Amino acid sequence: MFFYEIDNEGDDYFDAHEDDSLDTSIVEPTPYDQFLIKIEVEFLREQEHEEDDDEPDIFHLESTSRTEIFQERCDRLPCNNLPWNTAARMLDVMGVPEHKQPMMLHQIRSFVDRIANEPYNRNKKILPMRFFISVFTDYFVEESSEDSSVWIPMNTEQFNTICAGNESVEDLEKVKIEETELGSDCVCVICMEKMEVGSEATKMPCSHVYHGNCLKNWLGVKRVCPICRFVFPS
Repeated sequence: MFFYEIDNEGDDYFDAHEDDSLDTSIVEPTPYDQFLIKIEVEFLREQEHEEDDDEPDIFHLESTSRTEIFQERCDRLPCNNLPWNTAARMLDVMGVPEHKQPMMLHQIRSFVDRIANEPYNRNKKILPMRFFISVFTDYFVEESSEDSSVWIPMNTEQFNTICAGNESVEDLEKVKIEETELGSDCVCVICMEKMEVGSEATKMPCSHVYHGNCLKNWLGVKRVCPICRFVFPS
């Protein structure tokens, strides 16, 4: 754990890139191709300081980090090479707060799909990549050990038992996006794409709206609203 100072509190940060420096020898051969994904998450929390601090405009930040390596199947699909539940489970393991996950899930899955379909990667059985995430939190996070381990996907049925059923999701209210209510720049925070005025959207009981398919995918993994963390009834 270390401490440093910045002039003002910044935004969450995400970076993804291929990383041929990762040791692929730890991956056991399989009939299918695989992703080897190293994730490092930096948690930033404002450190308490005395009221008579000589530098009141300086934020003192405490930083801890977690690093893990994940091994996941790659089917070389045009899209959805890393399913929602798998990507969300990875962020859960890393301790990323749920309300910060939607945008990161979109970025991770988009990057993985692009790498899986790059022509120069076609002959590779193992695709190594690294994700760096920096998030601001209001709680303390224990730092992980230096020895990272390879995580094998957990039982999907067990993971989905906490999630909303499809029938409940289908019963949610459908609304039309109206400029007078939501503005012309309304964005679905799950896919981070604009919601066109006049298009249909799905409304959560907490009144937040999303693309129907996006919300269905999200609630198949999480039972909470991505914005306000309202708990969807089981």
